[in-house]
Amino acid sequence: MLAANTLVAQASCTNQSSQKINGSITREEFETYLEVPFEVPSGTKQLKVSFDYDRANRTTIDLGLLDPNGFRGWSGGNKREFTVSANTATASYATGPIIPGTWHVLLGVPNIREGQTADYQIEITLQCSTQPSVEPAATDRGPDWYVGDLHSHTGHSDGSCINNSEETVLCPTFKNLEAATNRGLDFIALTDHNSVSQNANNEILQSFFSKTLLIPGREVTTFYGHANVFGTTEFIDFRLNRGQVNGFEFLIDQVDDSSALLSINHPGSPSGEECMGCGWVLEDTDYSRVAAMEIVNAGFVDIPRGRAHIDFWHERLNAGHKITGIGGSDSHLANRAPTLPSAIGNPSTWVFADHLSVADILEGIRSGNVFIEVTAGSGRITEFGISGHPMGSEIEATSSLAIELSWQSEFDLSPRWIHQGSTIKLADNNPSADSYSSVLDSNSLQIPGWLRVDLVDSNGVIRIVGNPVYLRMP
Repeated sequence: MLAANTLVAQASCTNQSSQKINGSITREEFETYLEVPFEVPSGTKQLKVSFDYDRANRTTIDLGLLDPNGFRGWSGGNKREFTVSANTATASYATGPIIPGTWHVLLGVPNIREGQTADYQIEITLQCSTQPSVEPAATDRGPDWYVGDLHSHTGHSDGSCINNSEETVLCPTFKNLEAATNRGLDFIALTDHNSVSQNANNEILQSFFSKTLLIPGREVTTFYGHANVFGTTEFIDFRLNRGQVNGFEFLIDQVDDSSALLSINHPGSPSGEECMGCGWVLEDTDYSRVAAMEIVNAGFVDIPRGRAHIDFWHERLNAGHKITGIGGSDSHLANRAPTLPSAIGNPSTWVFADHLSVADILEGIRSGNVFIEVTAGSGRITEFGISGHPMGSEIEATSSLAIELSWQSEFDLSPRWIHQGSTIKLADNNPSADSYSSVLDSNSLQIPGWLRVDLVDSNGVIRIVGNPVYLRMP
């Protein structure tokens, strides 16, 4: 007969908690289904079940889950642990709200022999948040530069691809991961418009595309601008209504409550009938709470709209805000030729991070040690330092600042230095095809202020966009 010893859950979810259930089955449970109860408190966002049992003498126990409303999933004998939340779930299990009340681990017993007793162990882990896994991807290299695409769409919004009948169809999410992997990217974000359904199968996608980190996200699409939110699968309410109180604080509080990161998308785009809601015109925006801004969208910089994104960013930097500039393909066609603008990885963003994990990539973006490869094959920065400090740093503007820069590219590139939004001329102390060094007299600069570099080709086309170093008074 079924016997179980259950630790009761707390009344409300305040932090991660665990329940352990120990039980046993005998021949009496042969070819029956057993419901093992456990309690889930209000406020729980994610639930994980781990299960194991004594397999001696060919005993077999199958596994499933019931929530207070009924069937939630069945994995039989193919899984020993699973996770469910509102918007993500292990394959075999359904997404949906974590309803407070009595849930049941569902056990099926297809085999146990006469005279046998089999012990089992269940551990229930309850979480008050739905933070993505901190486990690094298979290609984690430790502290290093990692490259990826931070803006892509699937068939869960308006992303399409060409099927094997040469028809344009809504694109399954795996095609974005496949394209990213084929193009050698370390990470990709799925950012469908206001949707969270694209994240439902993240676990199975990540296990298959183990070398490319999947960053959960969505493009919060409002009447007053678009913004990517990275690092959470929670719903972000995008309903900012004209003449009502829901404004930037309403939006950013949700992001912060989810420990996520917000990046304003293509901010210099027109807004209105030409491109409804595309430009960032949310008047009450507190830019001190904005971590990043998409300053290269779809691989265009040296056209008026592309220039407008960077100008918008420069204006906020000049106002004293430290906002990391990033790029995104804004891909809507997963199997677009990789050399074309807005193909996955074109443009791409390079982030210096401690590990190839969601948390570390987002922390790398926050730190500002980031540059953008504008088009595929543009190249990369291999060394950057202003008095030994990387991009994103805040440093004292001593009388002289030593600058070191090197790069790799199939183009002949040269640095263009930008201070407070204007190009300044610096001497090159070590003329070379792929490196630059100089000593800068900070007395010629506006302090406090910022300094950054673009790398341009022989035609003056920007190929690499660097982030600022922030200068303060000694």
